[in-house]
Amino acid sequence: MVLASALEPLRVAHGLPTGPDFTWETASVFDQPVQSSSGLQITPSLALAEVKSVDYLILVSGYGVRQHATPEVFLKLHQLRNITRHIVGIDTGVWLMAEAGFLEGHEATIHWQEMNAFGERFPNVKLSEDRFVQSGTHITCGGASTVMDMILKLIQDQYGAALAFDVSNMFVFDVNWKFGINQGAGLMKTAGSPALRAAVNTMADNIEHPISLSDIAAATSTSLRSLNRIFLHELQMPPGKYYQLLRLTRARDMAVETHLSVIQIALLTGFSSASALSRAFSTHYKMRISSVRKRKLVL
Repeated sequence: MVLASALEPLRVAHGLPTGPDFTWETASVFDQPVQSSSGLQITPSLALAEVKSVDYLILVSGYGVRQHATPEVFLKLHQLRNITRHIVGIDTGVWLMAEAGFLEGHEATIHWQEMNAFGERFPNVKLSEDRFVQSGTHITCGGASTVMDMILKLIQDQYGAALAFDVSNMFVFDVNWKFGINQGAGLMKTAGSPALRAAVNTMADNIEHPISLSDIAAATSTSLRSLNRIFLHELQMPPGKYYQLLRLTRARDMAVETHLSVIQIALLTGFSSASALSRAFSTHYKMRISSVRKRKLVL
């Protein structure tokens, strides 16, 4: 689950019509299949010794991490450190980072079951209970349920809130710091404050005929100023931008999944004309809406 939670957001992001063209590889210490704790056999694409320069080296480990803490592994990790922009430890992969000396003097987190032992073994690492921690070029993550948190945050930092929105939407992802909308309808479920959920649901109910932000504030029993503050604090974007993003997401899905004309899509998503939709779409997604139909949406 830890590995899947790291890879699946990347797969979805890459497969979206507006997704980035990045690649990933899986590697094991000895270039042999690895058995997960649930018994699944995972076949890597290369051995650890074959890994070349990468932007992110993600160390994934679970039970029995100490048996992997060998001089051979640490030698390769130190070699890779010199040609890697970021090193990420997931679950007990954090233990390998610390054992290699990468976390000395840094803040880090690890799976809660390992925290006491980790703190005793590595007293010079500032242990945090946060879901994930970035300290310089090192990122550490506690476990399976937090991995998607971290990957979505990396996607947002690298490629913007629009792509992170799209990816989280595919997974009906509902962690408080971000979007967590219900698939298809754009409805917020458990994430965020009650006022935020009410506002997003009101927006989703008014895609074809958008209403003013003042009306949204009134519908959620809050002031316009408070509404703006809530969105900036919880979603890191103003409510108007979020509302437009909901409409653009619906427009993108229609462009991929239907044969409707651009003007028809525009009218169904609250834009006054095909040109108005096209301008907004190009600004957000850096490509024309007509180009989206040339790529298949990967779910």
